[in-house]
Amino acid sequence: MKAFVTGGSGFVGQHMISLLQEQGYEVRALARSERAAERVAGLGATVVRGDLLDEVPMAEGMQGCETVFHVAGFLSGWGTYEAFYEANVLGTERTIAVAKTAGVRRFVQIGASAVVMHPGSVLNADEALPLQTASPLPYIATKAIAEQRVIAANAPGFVTSVVRPAWIWGKGDHAVPQLVAAVKQKQFVWIDGGNYPYVTTHVRNVCHGAILAAERSSGGKAYFLGDDEQVQFREWVTQLLAIAGVAPGNLSVPYGFAWNAAGLLETIWKLTHRAGVPPLTRTMVRLIGQGFTFSDQKAREELRYTAIISREQGLAELKGVRSRQFSFNS
Repeated sequence: MKAFVTGGSGFVGQHMISLLQEQGYEVRALARSERAAERVAGLGATVVRGDLLDEVPMAEGMQGCETVFHVAGFLSGWGTYEAFYEANVLGTERTIAVAKTAGVRRFVQIGASAVVMHPGSVLNADEALPLQTASPLPYIATKAIAEQRVIAANAPGFVTSVVRPAWIWGKGDHAVPQLVAAVKQKQFVWIDGGNYPYVTTHVRNVCHGAILAAERSSGGKAYFLGDDEQVQFREWVTQLLAIAGVAPGNLSVPYGFAWNAAGLLETIWKLTHRAGVPPLTRTMVRLIGQGFTFSDQKAREELRYTAIISREQGLAELKGVRSRQFSFNS
């Protein structure tokens, strides 16, 4: 079996390549830079040089592949709508078009559970909730539109599906270093004390669910994917930071205050053309500042999905990585 992976050099993409290989797939992966190519090659996958808007190299790379796993996308708390749209929507459209032309039979997108997030807590969500394509937050809006494109492309001989993980975590995660930096720079603050339920998805569970979707989905469907149990957001973040050797403190602000403060900071950044990302953005507030839980029963019933990495196993792995780093640096 042959599979083509976009975003193979990224956090999720690297784990996707590894798990596919463990399950007997021959993997080809798109890499747009020399550094990305080195990462992909280091994992044992065949490197395809190009980006999501380069049709020719993608078409060549997809020849003979049964499945495309579309992992690439733009996730950030800050950026122009145009930048998000190009990466998340146009990139998805182009990848779908090339896959069809190349004769690929199955297409799975790593989407985002955020596509249903709206003001206020979202609790016990399922796939019937409407996509937030008109969200004022570019990341949420463009990921929702991209999902629409994938589902609409489903057709006989071209089976498409989307998996929707929540906070993706695990070895190589980029979010934890950002949280650690915020704590050390005294920029970390809880929203509503962090006292709300939340769902997470270990990166290996994300990849496992995506492979199941490729093998078992009837097509034209989206699936939430989560770890085996919900968490209390404050407890979860405190655990992650403790592994990194830092404590978050108790400073907290109400959700409404955080939302308005983020909007003010965004305005300042735009008017003054400041470089970098504001210390707080509305996207960040929406994604992690309120309760968010969902049911992944649909994936469990239709794909026979179960988490292959428990929270305890994932945390133990992170502790081991931290311990090895400390020993190396000592």
